Amino acid sequence: MKKIVSLIMVLSIALILGACGQTENKSSSEEEGQEPTVLKLGTLMTNTSPEGEAHQYFADLVEEKSNGQLKVEVYPSEQLGAADTQITNVNMGTQDMLAISSTFFKDYDQRLELSTSPFLFEDYNQFQNFFTGDIGKEINQNLIDGGIRNLNTERSFVRGPYRVLLSTKPVKSLEDVKGLKLRVFDSPIYTGGWSHLGANPTVIAWTETYLALNQGMADAVTAPISQVKSMNFAEVAPYMTIIDEYPQDVITVINEETFQSLSEEHQQILIDSANESGIKAEELVMEAAEKDIEIMKEENDLQVFEIDNETWTEAMSSYYDKLVEEGKYEESLINSIRSAK
Repeated sequence: MKKIVSLIMVLSIALILGACGQTENKSSSEEEGQEPTVLKLGTLMTNTSPEGEAHQYFADLVEEKSNGQLKVEVYPSEQLGAADTQITNVNMGTQDMLAISSTFFKDYDQRLELSTSPFLFEDYNQFQNFFTGDIGKEINQNLIDGGIRNLNTERSFVRGPYRVLLSTKPVKSLEDVKGLKLRVFDSPIYTGGWSHLGANPTVIAWTETYLALNQGMADAVTAPISQVKSMNFAEVAPYMTIIDEYPQDVITVINEETFQSLSEEHQQILIDSANESGIKAEELVMEAAEKDIEIMKEENDLQVFEIDNETWTEAMSSYYDKLVEEGKYEESLINSIRSAK
């Protein structure tokens, strides 16, 4: 009888342990079967460009860090619309995320226009120090108040990674800028800066610049080095001057309500991944730039020059003093930039 009772007890314990194991496995299975949160990221660049590769790297990091519970789908080449359309969509929440130049958000804070002011920042370190400092934090808060959050808190995603001037004749000094018919984009601050240096800036559409250079309507164009080869500028303007007139960066933004709907862990994963992908982007675009220059040297007899950026920055100093006098910018703002070296 005792043996029978003992056997019953052993069987009971085995059944209980088996049930517990099934419950544990079931819970684990249910957790693994949870549907991941999917975020749509729009970009303007092709997925095969260095910048496009960096955006995919960001998506891969997010999925890896979240163990597949958070995924980012990248939609390159304006698949989700032109820049203004995508900004509006992110603001409204009909699109989750967008990766684009920070200057596109100047309507949220006019100080972002400073990003494209020629020879205001001496280098990217100064730019980064300024936009991650107190004023940069104010700008980020204004974006958040407007319904959009910048995930690139370290402003680490360099576009370009530097800017150059392609010209039909050599430009080696400030003297060579005098009377230069320079293609520019439509920005009073930017155009005024080049006029201050003695150039003759003309607003020409980006897609019409090659023809303008070829037909003599323009003598030169400024561009990120990463975009020069694809536009074939060296065919008609075989002199390249590395000017790095202003730092450019890309920020990845997300709809603020969407961001707040995520767990704190997933929020931090997005921020960390955005900052890490910026570092990767610089590696990719720098490597591509070096290859492009070598190809253009061989195919277009490209000649490359460098300038003394400090001299050009000093020449522009009085221009920004004038803008302060005219009330375009507060003196404290310009001083904050200068002290961010």
